[in-house]
Amino acid sequence: MLPFIARARTLGLSMALATAGLGVVATVPASAVAGPTKWDIQVGAGNEVDTGLNRFYPSDITIHRGDTVSFGWGGFHTVTFNPPATKSILDYLGPGGFSPGPLDSAGKFVSGVPLGPPSAELPHFNVLIDVPAGKYHFQCMLHQFMHGSITVKSGTLPRTNDENITLANAQIAADTKRATALDARLTRHASATDGQALVGAGDKVAEFVKFYPTSITVRVGDALTFKDGDLHEPHTVTFGPVPGDPRDPAFGVFPSGPGNPNAYDGTSPLSSGFLFHQSQYNYWNLKVSAVSAAVPRTEFSVTFTKPTTPGNVINFYCALHGALLPNGDVVGMSGHITVLPASDD
Repeated sequence: MLPFIARARTLGLSMALATAGLGVVATVPASAVAGPTKWDIQVGAGNEVDTGLNRFYPSDITIHRGDTVSFGWGGFHTVTFNPPATKSILDYLGPGGFSPGPLDSAGKFVSGVPLGPPSAELPHFNVLIDVPAGKYHFQCMLHQFMHGSITVKSGTLPRTNDENITLANAQIAADTKRATALDARLTRHASATDGQALVGAGDKVAEFVKFYPTSITVRVGDALTFKDGDLHEPHTVTFGPVPGDPRDPAFGVFPSGPGNPNAYDGTSPLSSGFLFHQSQYNYWNLKVSAVSAAVPRTEFSVTFTKPTTPGNVINFYCALHGALLPNGDVVGMSGHITVLPASDD
């Protein structure tokens, strides 16, 4: 469903926009045009490898009618005003999902995504706001908790653009600190959990595109259950190649492969299909999409029938955020499993 977005993030091709690492606070670019009519909002943050911060920075600003809001990309997102009920998330990945504005009526569809070749600085999405006084909402169509608003009023404004930038940087710093602590807690918890693994994780802002843990040990005959903990993007648990064309919107959405998850030999291709929540299905409006038949599922269990030989492991990965290399290695969102003999052997 979202292979281009996910692979761009995983392979580092999308953009190194927000930070060089989670511990480095991003700087929201100052307006390139002096004066009070240009306002800056950063769209997301994070390290664009395995941690995303899915928030607008700042998420609420107040401006005058006729001002321009410049959205700078800090990850792969959309900036969308008034999404039509006839569009699903798939529509925002093509030309039909791009409408540059201006926002000159209250209900007008205006939407932008990062456009251009992979680089450190993609062009901002600039929207002229030419509407009467009031509050106007926008959102990211991929991330269900990522919303913002622009209040248009006359007279004195509560903050300048520079003050908004200062506020945005403080919010990024706070979210980064909280994400670092949450990631550490999840890592500690995963190391003490048997028979389960998290497929992605996070809260309503922070998103961790990784498995917890990445190195798993199970025994023959014991079920290993993968649970989706990411409310932002879908994931898969995949062993071996996924059939089909990666450019197909339905690529990887449905379970595939001849492998039997209830008695898996560790060699046959096997994929869970997309793991995601009902709230995501609803938010992405998949009921009007080419993959409307996808059933929201958040768990996938595998029971192994054969132990791995000493020094060998079974590799697995997310077909959206990871990749299987020709030599059998995996990169991106991935991990490996050691299967021991049954406990009574």
